[in-house]
This record gives sequence, C-alpha cells and structure tokens, in this order.
Amino acid sequence: MFGALAEEACYSLTTHGRLVPRSRARRPCSAPPARGGWWPSRSGGNSSPAGVHRTALSRPSNPAEPRWGGVLSVHSERELEAATLLMLLDAPGIGPARIMSLLDEYSSAAAAKGALLGSGSERVRQYLEQAVIDPYITCLDKTHELGGDFKLWNDSDYPANLRRWKGRPPVLFYKGDLSRLKPRALALVGRVDPTGTGVQSAHRFARKCVEHGIVVVSGLARGIDGESHRGALAQPSGSTYAVLGHGIEHAYPKENAALYAEIPRHGALISQFMTGVGPQRWTFPARNEVMCTLALGTVIVEGKPGCGSLIQADFSFKHDRPVFLLSRNLRSDNAEWAQQLVKRGAHVIERFDQVLEVIEATLDESSNAKAPMEAQTLFHVGDHQLMGGALAQHSDVVALFDLDGVVIDTREATAVALANIASRHGPAIVHPGDVDPVGSPISVLGRLGVRNARDIYRAEYDAELRKALGSVRVFRQVVDGIRDLKRHGIRVGAVTAQPARRAEMLVPREVRQLLDFFLCHNDTGGKKEVGIARVLDGLGVSRDRAFYVGDTPKDLEAARKAAVKSVGVLWGFSNEGQLRRWSPDLLLDDQRMVGPELIRRLFPQ
Repeated sequence: MFGALAEEACYSLTTHGRLVPRSRARRPCSAPPARGGWWPSRSGGNSSPAGVHRTALSRPSNPAEPRWGGVLSVHSERELEAATLLMLLDAPGIGPARIMSLLDEYSSAAAAKGALLGSGSERVRQYLEQAVIDPYITCLDKTHELGGDFKLWNDSDYPANLRRWKGRPPVLFYKGDLSRLKPRALALVGRVDPTGTGVQSAHRFARKCVEHGIVVVSGLARGIDGESHRGALAQPSGSTYAVLGHGIEHAYPKENAALYAEIPRHGALISQFMTGVGPQRWTFPARNEVMCTLALGTVIVEGKPGCGSLIQADFSFKHDRPVFLLSRNLRSDNAEWAQQLVKRGAHVIERFDQVLEVIEATLDESSNAKAPMEAQTLFHVGDHQLMGGALAQHSDVVALFDLDGVVIDTREATAVALANIASRHGPAIVHPGDVDPVGSPISVLGRLGVRNARDIYRAEYDAELRKALGSVRVFRQVVDGIRDLKRHGIRVGAVTAQPARRAEMLVPREVRQLLDFFLCHNDTGGKKEVGIARVLDGLGVSRDRAFYVGDTPKDLEAARKAAVKSVGVLWGFSNEGQLRRWSPDLLLDDQRMVGPELIRRLFPQ
C-alpha cells in the first residue's frame, strides 16, 4: 500500500505503542535561525496582539512551563499547547497513549509535563529539563505557511472515529477541510502493484461509497490507494481523505502529485507526523493505525502476501474495527493470507449491500456503546447466586431454545464436511482448520472455489455431515440447566431453522428427550417467530410468560417479532455488541446461568 519504501520496512514497536525505526530516533524540525527582536506571528508585525503571549528568553521559574532557546516568539495559547505536546511526544519512552492518559488526568500539556517531571524516569526528566520548544513552534508556523492547520485531542471537531482510540495523536495535522469527515467512512487499501481488475475494483468500490454517502479514506500510495482516491473524485465527486506517512508538505509518491493537490479541495491530507518529517520506512506502518481508526472499517480491495494492507488489517482487528475483503482475493494464486483474514473475522464481500449492513450495525453499536445497561442485564458468574425455593408460581412459563450455538456447537463438524466437499470439487485440498463455517454452507463452498455449489451442497452435504457427527459438541452445562428447569416443572422446547432430518441427526437423543416441543424448518418455513407463536398458541400461554434463548441477532429479532422475552448467549456465533443491538432482556456469558435463576430474573415476583 505504501510502495517499495515501506514494503522493505525495518521497524520496531516501542513500549509506548509507536512504531519507530531500529537504531534511529525521531527528529523534530530544525530550530529557526536566531534573529533579534520579536518572532513575528503569521499576520506579521512586531507587536503583541490580543490572544497571544510574548515569551522572554529567560528560563521559566516553573519547570513545567516551556523552555525557550535563542529566539523570542509571539504565539497563541493554542499553539503553545500543541508545541508542548509535540515536545512531550519526543521524550524517550513516551508515546501518544501515555500522553493521552496524562491529558485525561491533568487536562493540559503543561500539567502533563509537570507530572512527568515529578514521576518520569531519569532519562525523561533529563530530556524535559533540556528540551526547548522553539523547533515545535517552527513546525506549527511552517504548517500554517503551507495552508495547513492542526487539531488538538480535545477539540470538539477532532475526527469522531479517531476520538474513540485512547492512543490517538494528541496533535493531528491536516491540510483541507475536516468538516466532511463523518463517522460513516471506510478506508480502501491494497497492493501498490495491482492487476488491471484490481484497479477497476478500487474505482468502482469508491464510486459505490460516494453513491451511498460514505467517505473514502486511503493512504495516497501508488496502486489501490491512488485509484480509490481517483474513484471518489470522479464526477460527481465525493469526499476523500488521504492519511500520510510523512508531514503534510511532501507530495509522495511523485506520481500522485496531482491527487495531493486535488484532495484538499474535496477533503483533506491528514498526518500524525510533524511538518518537516519526510517519508521513511517506519512511518508508513505507523500511519496505518491512524488510518484504520480514522475510518469505521477497512476494505482490502486487492492484496498479496506482505503488502501493507495486511498491517492495517492487523490494526483493525486490534481496534475491533470491521475488515472487509473482496471475495476475488480468495481466488488468487496465493490466497493463504486472505484465508487467514477470514478465519480472524474478516467479512467476505460479494455485494455492496453486505458492506452497508455491517456499517449500519457498527454505527449502531458505536452510538449505543455508553447506553444505560439496566434494560439489558448481563449475567456474570459472580452474580449467579440461586435464591432457593420452588418455581411453583412460574409453572406456566415456557422456555424455548435455539439449538446450534446455544445447546450444541456444529461449527467443527460443518467445517469438516465442507472441507471434504471442497477438496473433491474445488481447486485445491482444503483443511478443516482453514474453513470459516459461519454463514450459509453454499456461500462457504463458493468462497472455497466450488462451482455449482448449490447443486453439490444438496447432493452431498448431509452425507458428509453425518460422517463428521463425532465433532459435534454438546454444551453439557446448558443441558444440565434444561434438565433442572424440567425438574421444576418448566415446559421446555426448541425452535430451530435446521431441516428436521438434519436437526434429528445433529441433536443427541438424550437432549431431544428433554424437549417437550421440537420445531424445525419443516414446521415454520424457516421463520422462528412462527414456530414460537405456534407453540404458545397450542398451549394457550400468554406471550409475556415465555422466552426464547438464541445466539444471533436473527434469534433475538424472532423473539421480538413473537413478542416474547429474549435471552442472548455469548458462547455461540455472535459477540456482545452484535446482540446488544437488539436489546435482549438478558445476556448470558456463562453456560451455568441456564436454570431456575434465569426464570427468576426474567419473571420477578
């Protein structure tokens, strides 16, 4: 993604989270030459206008105040804050995460510096006692001369997605307009030497983003990055932002100089690096973390082993940002890297509406991240204290369960079956460990290169699954909980989307014998809410006296449609954020929570 310069990168991750070159220190801009009189402001003149401070040459009496070198300066409080933060970032062993932690506690750069002088290492204290602020003020002046500006960590218009990262740059440089950088943004990345199809895919994907009001973020590198920016700028143009691996004054690489000049009119050039820092091998991997957190998610349009987009994918997984992978990457000659990303949770994209669905879900999760939790209690093992006593007053309650991901786990068996089929009908031998079984088996087979996947699935899948039944896992503690409910007189059933023949094959007899009701796809047409309603109507039980336990958003949606209480479990196919979107009545994070206490929590007296 960032060219041969970064493809050969040799860098280290320091203890404070910054990628730095081995045996090389970061160097700020050079100090300006000494000159007499005042250091003029951007507006010129030697006076000291309102809102700026005139700083003397003498060393400040307060060690936390900035120390000046051989020049005098006129500067605003905002510039002094930014310059002090940049100076702190150059302290040995100090990076953005440590600075942000200090700012959260002390609120200002001067106070953070005072804290480091009091509690930092000897090396840090020595650096701070000797460091002068002049070079950092010079960098800010140069930034303004270039038509750029900066945002501080606590500015109200600091980019919203980036603000979620506790290790974000305390000072963010840019040239252009940040006002159009909305949370609804995607980073489009890929190899620097794309195929012709890859170039077309990048352009088309960027145009789709523009059509759907999604901001295009990329890295201005040659190849996929550049074409993504061009796609966003094609008429009618959208908004696009380039995250640079150097200061904003460098148009790099040269072949993208026209994009460098055009992007600020439709978005901005953005950099975590001070003006004056040139492109270096270590800076490009470091900027990938900013790029992935500036966007809502990362799209790998076309990759290859060792390309920079894989570094960005690593950062995206680290920050729990979705990774999208265009499906054609799985059909390349060397697709092992792509298969590994899928195993880690990357979304394989064949249609743009798949992207839109994930974006909307992610935006909902982000906006609800700090929502009150009272309405969706999460059980923890430490809270699981049985209150004792019979459940006679709850004898009319009906407990209904999904099967796969709640009572049993068929993922390993499914992977074995699909791997065997793909090995026979696909382009290569497939190991079960390389198969992500989540989703439709037909789509999985398609991703594995099986042609006529639907026909082959219908002809062979059940037979292969039967051979793999030994890999089906039963959640014993859940079964014990169901058995306990039965002992207390609670009626228990299952409503599953599996066909009857397959459900009876997958669910052990001992489990089926515990169930008073067993409704499958054949009974419901694949609509679980229909099955839930059929059970309750047959029993004459009120909707408010029943609940459905599931492990996916579709299960919780079915409970909502059926107007019964919903319980989500976190040992199945979905994570907490995905389930909370549907506001379940309870979330369970331990299988031992299934039992009488569950009834008491759902139906308090």
